Amino acid sequence: MTLDEARQHIGSGVVYRGGSSSEGEDGVITNVNDAYVFVRYASQHPGANGQATPAERLTLLSRSAS
Repeated sequence: MTLDEARQHIGSGVVYRGGSSSEGEDGVITNVNDAYVFVRYASQHPGANGQATPAERLTLLSRSAS
């Protein structure tokens, strides 16, 4: 994902894939600045602003067809 893509998907679900771990962590994009995407991960308080995350480590979660 790029920063521009993230800006277009604030409020959307993403999955973070870091380093050598094959497991991902789900979250929601809360904001984007010039360097980072801020993601509120499932393990964080629902009122949290989000954690600064590099955009290239994020993948947009697909939406199910309705």
